[in-house]
Amino acid sequence: MDKVLSHISQYVSDITYEDLPADITHQTKRLWLDTLACTPRAFSSPPVQIGVALAEMSSSKSPATVLWGQQQTTAEMAAFVNSSMVRYLDFNDFYQGPEAKESGHPSDAFPSALSVAEQERVTGKEVLLGSVIAWEIYARLADRVPFRDYGFDQSIAIAIASTCSACKVMGLSQDETANAIALTTASNITLGEVRFGEVSMWKGCAAANGVRNGVFSASLAKQGMTGPLNIFDGPRGFFHGISGEFELGKFGGKEEPFRIMQASMKHFAVGSVAQTALECILELRSDIDSIHKISEVEVRTFQFGVNVMADVREKWSPLNRETADHSLPYCVAIMLLFGEINDDYFSDGYLGDETVRELMKKINVVSDESATQLFPEKRVSKVLIRMDSGVEHYAELGYHKGHPSNAMSDVEVENKFREQTDIYLNESQANKIISQWWTLDTQRDLSSLVSSLVIQK
Repeated sequence: MDKVLSHISQYVSDITYEDLPADITHQTKRLWLDTLACTPRAFSSPPVQIGVALAEMSSSKSPATVLWGQQQTTAEMAAFVNSSMVRYLDFNDFYQGPEAKESGHPSDAFPSALSVAEQERVTGKEVLLGSVIAWEIYARLADRVPFRDYGFDQSIAIAIASTCSACKVMGLSQDETANAIALTTASNITLGEVRFGEVSMWKGCAAANGVRNGVFSASLAKQGMTGPLNIFDGPRGFFHGISGEFELGKFGGKEEPFRIMQASMKHFAVGSVAQTALECILELRSDIDSIHKISEVEVRTFQFGVNVMADVREKWSPLNRETADHSLPYCVAIMLLFGEINDDYFSDGYLGDETVRELMKKINVVSDESATQLFPEKRVSKVLIRMDSGVEHYAELGYHKGHPSNAMSDVEVENKFREQTDIYLNESQANKIISQWWTLDTQRDLSSLVSSLVIQK
């Protein structure tokens, strides 16, 4: 077994719920509420419904549940569909660590812990521990491997993190966990093309497929399947094919901080790199007497933001939701015109609106060297709006609402959940779910927990 695989599998095998400080369990509950907020409005989306149709064709003697639809299916299919919902709106958390070479969305992996815990008939404590492990493994990999720079997608790290989470919830040994990680790492290599240019439905499902594969690999290892145990440093392993050599260092626990405390939550349901720019637009919007008198909008931001949300001409003429929520020009135009941005603004009516498209032509996105130097600890955006009259309006921001240095309060996290579920749940139903997830560590019957997550209206 190679050094990296031994290090990861030993950590997953050794850590216990009692190793989690109170602030870590509290943060994990916050992130679960934030994650669940992203799911109900995604349930009816085309990619999620494709997953639901497949889930309905799969059954299990020990099933797991598709959230909001309540379909009973296999743990891996439930994990796939639920993770697809988590990602679809582009509204869930992202990694904001100062050492991060890759960003990405660790809570994509949360459905692994939940689906496996439901299958195994364990408790909320196992869900919490599995979720912390997923976040930790993902972030530590992201600290070392800039997947996008090598032409790959962060879904690789999500798959490995989901495997670790599933193994812990299943109660696998270190050897079984190592084999499961090896199986996943060898078989879940995702190309970066899924998130660039004209973006397809798979943008929201690539990580979910990694979650599905992680659960499946853990199940295989539990039955005795072995994997290539030199998967990282072997002559045709991860180091050779993807990343170059690295060491992960210490994981969270004891004297080492857990990475989950560096989670960023989103204020707006769009790509993470747009958060500060949209807050700048919201600040300046009240100073503008007429959108039609704008001559130019210049958005200066870090190079990574340009690469992700202003990389090709399609980002100035998005044809689908997946491209639009990863288009900085589109998101800026919507915020300028309407003073808000939510799922409604990614419908065909807005995507084809001539006023939106004309305004996008006036938007220029530029890489800013000083902002690039501060990334990833800060995601600086500098917005200059020039009017036909020559008047200029300027705003700059480094820490968006939801950044660890500008964190959402518990009440604000609850309100995000209420706002996203208000067309599906009444106040009493929402209150019940919020209360259940704040007390996740005391929940012994997960069937009661997931059965509350059903569209009522």
